[in-house]
Amino acid sequence: MRKQTKLVAALSATALLALGASAVVFAAGWDNSTGAWQYLDSEGNAITDAWRKSGDYWFYLDDDGNMATDELIQDDDDYYYVNADGAMVTNQWVALDADDSSSDNGDAEYRWFYFGSDGKAYRDKGSNSELTVSDLKTINGKKYAFDADGKMLYGFVDADGLSIYTADDEDWTDAEYYFGGWNDGSAQTGWVQLTVNTDGISSDDDDDKDDNDTYWFYMNSNGKIQKNKKKTINGATYYFDTYGRMIDDWSTASKDYTGEVSTSSDIVYTNGDGATRKNQWIWAVPDKNYDEGDYNDDEYSWWWAQSSGKLFTNGVKKVKGKTYAFDGKGRMLTGIVVEDTNNSETKYSMKQKGGYDGDDWTDLEGDDFAKKDLDGKKVYYFSNDEEHDGSRKTGYQNVEFDDDTYQMYFKSNGEAEKGYVSKIKKYCANGVVLKADSDTSNYGVIEDADGKHDSTGKTVLYYGDDLDASEIKNGNYVLVNTAGTIQKNAKNKKDSNDVYYYTNKDGVVTYAGDKLFTGKKNDSDYKEVGAVVAGSDTVYYVEK
Repeated sequence: MRKQTKLVAALSATALLALGASAVVFAAGWDNSTGAWQYLDSEGNAITDAWRKSGDYWFYLDDDGNMATDELIQDDDDYYYVNADGAMVTNQWVALDADDSSSDNGDAEYRWFYFGSDGKAYRDKGSNSELTVSDLKTINGKKYAFDADGKMLYGFVDADGLSIYTADDEDWTDAEYYFGGWNDGSAQTGWVQLTVNTDGISSDDDDDKDDNDTYWFYMNSNGKIQKNKKKTINGATYYFDTYGRMIDDWSTASKDYTGEVSTSSDIVYTNGDGATRKNQWIWAVPDKNYDEGDYNDDEYSWWWAQSSGKLFTNGVKKVKGKTYAFDGKGRMLTGIVVEDTNNSETKYSMKQKGGYDGDDWTDLEGDDFAKKDLDGKKVYYFSNDEEHDGSRKTGYQNVEFDDDTYQMYFKSNGEAEKGYVSKIKKYCANGVVLKADSDTSNYGVIEDADGKHDSTGKTVLYYGDDLDASEIKNGNYVLVNTAGTIQKNAKNKKDSNDVYYYTNKDGVVTYAGDKLFTGKKNDSDYKEVGAVVAGSDTVYYVEK
């Protein structure tokens, strides 16, 4: 059987077309007495549906016995093409009207065929119509694929069934290969930028993208689209989603490569050029699925990409000589940070509740933070200059709380001091330097477990009118001024609330009251104040 088609174009002319009606002399058997070339058998009958050779060329006799010209010939399971002179085409591309070759032509105006050295059209002969690498044909250094009818495949091609999809077709996402436009068809390799229809792709439903948007794809040497994988290209690491689109922001670093990241176990950031960031800082808003709150608020944070590309999360890390803290999602923390080694998900947090929806520690008033029982958790301070610093700080730091700015002190390892700090000769509670608040009084007293400048015990700031004689008797309070300096050997120091203080050589309060301390008396003109010098039974009196 045969199929008639119209020849539109050929990449090269048939070599030495020598069979023009007036130029070709046929061997015995050829006859054109009817005005059409035929091949007669020994009995003078025209041969039909068969090939006959003349010189170096083969010619096809149709079912009327006439030599076919400008036709696609199907002979058994193979396809051939004869040119305008009727000669079989070999080693040549031929373009046929798309309407003549098949109805399944997509947006192609023509369909290309390639006829090999034996005149047979290259075509897919797989029994299951599945395109594999072995089905690709190399022609002039490029690779091509053909369907079962010999038509060159182009555009997005589904390996199972060899369906052709254009970039405007939603079903392009089913394709495994990309072979360029209908007038090219060679397997595309390396980077290819394409505008495709994203309507119906669930991950883009809520994006600010049009139904048609442009993406980068990467094809291997056989034109196969790199889907759902990580790939190193020219030394840089790239991630491609399940459709083959290069991911240009957040991605997962293993298993399913998508932009819909939801866990911190292997998150990476690829930035606008698609190359994974490694050993460097990232200033970015998180993916919507990773932290919807920050995404909706357009909240930027600093993140640190490790040598693997994965974000550093839930810990403290030294970067270029400075130390930084990161929460469970990998955001660099600033300000007051509390370490909770018992919380595997959020070891370091600026939040009081340890999660992501609590209040910052600095939302407390400074005195309340100082009195907060942190159950042994360590306190650190990281620069509040989030955009330019964020590193851990040591020594004296001025920290802003809800009500005011408080002076704090931190060890050389960044841990907040507590109790008596011999280096600065002052008391701290959760890092807050304890000192009298001038708005309340110019002197304050600090509870000390044994009056000997305890560095581990509970330290709380009080004022004289909060104490009674029985508390002072225990010798557990130390007098400090508005700078937090211990007041040693004080003699009737009067605070702004008219409270008088006596202290010993260590600054321990031995007397606090609203009367001047006058010393020991045994006279009816004096009254016992109920206070004693710490560690003795000597009774002191003040005037009635």
